[in-house]
Amino acid sequence: MNNKVRKMQSVLMGILLISPMTMMSFETANPASEGPAFKLSNNQSTVNWKGMKPGGEHYGEIEEVTGTVDTDGDKVTGGNFVIDMNTIICKDLTSEAMNSRLVGHLKSEDFFHTDKYPKAYFNIKRIKEKQVKSGDFTGNYEVTGDLTVRGVTEEVTFPAYITMEGSKVYAKTGEISLDRTRWNVNYQSKKIFKNLTDKFIKDEMIVSLDLEFNRG
Repeated sequence: MNNKVRKMQSVLMGILLISPMTMMSFETANPASEGPAFKLSNNQSTVNWKGMKPGGEHYGEIEEVTGTVDTDGDKVTGGNFVIDMNTIICKDLTSEAMNSRLVGHLKSEDFFHTDKYPKAYFNIKRIKEKQVKSGDFTGNYEVTGDLTVRGVTEEVTFPAYITMEGSKVYAKTGEISLDRTRWNVNYQSKKIFKNLTDKFIKDEMIVSLDLEFNRG
């Protein structure tokens, strides 16, 4: 019996010693297969926005965005972005005074409150290769991620057309409609303030992206 017990103990000890080594080999296999990260080229990229109200709209860009996308082979697998909300500009108002007043208002507590929340963030959680149509736009990927604005994080999903060409990745979207009240941007929202009659601003905030990334 003693010999049998000793043999069983030896076998169990061997299993315990081998198992962690086996697990370690499986854990390191996936990272080794991942491709390089591609860095956003801010000068070659545009982030557009549009806001609407009865009888009119305003539109412009956010000029400073940084970020990277991760790849595996010829596929994009993830990404992270930082959006500098203090670089928001208006492109439809030609009057310098009116333009400055609108941009100042967008940066104020009524909208993006950039003194307290200067950055917005987007983190890709899932990306599926599939054909997705939204209006006139057709994407080859469905992108899902967390968008953080004014310190509030909400999940968003949208189609994107993404291609990899040599040392570059290109990503383009159609118009992405975001309900601004999900991020506590409530100024003159008819959903929040019921007595606004026709003096409201639509809750839908439209964003569209045209991005270029370089390897490394």
